[in-house]
Amino acid sequence: MPLFKCSASKAKPKNGIRYITDPKKAAFVSAKNLFEDEDYAKQFEETAKRFGKGEKFDERKYYHFKLSCARKDNVTPEKAHAYAEEVAEAFFKNYECVIATHTDTETVHSHIIVNAVDPITGKKLQFGKAEYAAMKDEVNRIGKEHGYTETEFRKRGKNSRTAAEKKIILKGGTSWKEELREVIAEAVKKTKSPEAFKKYLDECYGVKITRDGKDYSYLHPNKQKPVRGAKLGENYTKTEVIKRIGEQNYRQKSGAYIGRRSGFEGKSVGNRTVRRGKTVDGGNAGSIIRASLSGIEREMQRLNFAAECAGGGLDAASEERRMDERRAREEAERRRRAADERYERGQSELAVEPADNASKDNGNGNGNTAASKYNYGKGDWRGDRVIKRENRACRGRCRRSNRCSHERT
Repeated sequence: MPLFKCSASKAKPKNGIRYITDPKKAAFVSAKNLFEDEDYAKQFEETAKRFGKGEKFDERKYYHFKLSCARKDNVTPEKAHAYAEEVAEAFFKNYECVIATHTDTETVHSHIIVNAVDPITGKKLQFGKAEYAAMKDEVNRIGKEHGYTETEFRKRGKNSRTAAEKKIILKGGTSWKEELREVIAEAVKKTKSPEAFKKYLDECYGVKITRDGKDYSYLHPNKQKPVRGAKLGENYTKTEVIKRIGEQNYRQKSGAYIGRRSGFEGKSVGNRTVRRGKTVDGGNAGSIIRASLSGIEREMQRLNFAAECAGGGLDAASEERRMDERRAREEAERRRRAADERYERGQSELAVEPADNASKDNGNGNGNTAASKYNYGKGDWRGDRVIKRENRACRGRCRRSNRCSHERT
């Protein structure tokens, strides 16, 4: 779409009309609803006075529109001027207009200055954002009919820098809006919530957020008027700021999760590595790093598995959950078998000699010949020890069944 910009002026129209009609700049000049043999600025003022308007200092007196096409369209001054006249006729049919086409820059462009007062009704020219957008759409349509390049004017850039800002940057300076962009980007990186974001801007740089509605409004400490985030660029709107803070928190949590799975989280300090609150000498750091790399490799395998499931039309989360359940069952079975093996070993260790020595004196000195299950007399420290060993060996097996017949000691 051809470039179409508007600015309202409270100054007298004399200087504005003088600028656009300057013979050094203008190749073509024309007027609409004005006498060409009379001064254009005086006719603007006379129309306003006739309806009692234009006398207040803070009153809009005229609108200044700028219209230009892309360089690759190679528009001639004649075509550019005819295009500007067609646009003026479409939007300002009854209003007084001065139209001029400039060729003093690399891009041929046109200026349209419109009197804010209707010469017939005396009503002021007024339009809001919706009307302004509709005007741009109409300019786009007219330009398309002439074969000019179409551009999406509603798309805002990541950093919406004005022409004045660009001039300051080219001269090596920094505008106050650029300072706001820098501190906002820093606050996004160093905070984890919208509340912390606001607090960081206020405490560290004195930047206050005066409005927290659909968008943020930032007040520079050296300015009296705030600026909306959309004016600074797409990256500085409320929606984008909250989105970037959330993405940053997710990345940090994902990194900590990988570190926990790999057994390594922390950072190196000198030749020592801090891991989970402990300090490890540099000699052991290699094994920790290898563990960390293996954890990252497992995470990459998980991501590859998710991609394969997506390619096969499967739900990666469900498939991974089923695999986890299967691994849990296998681990439980392995532990059960290990417990059974330990029990069998305990039973084999408790094997005793045949009961042919049951009638022998157990050596406790009291002549008690009552035979025990383990060929030891009651009260003998060796027999008590064997019984305790048997009870300990069976606990792992009998704890699960709750049908243990052994005596607890």
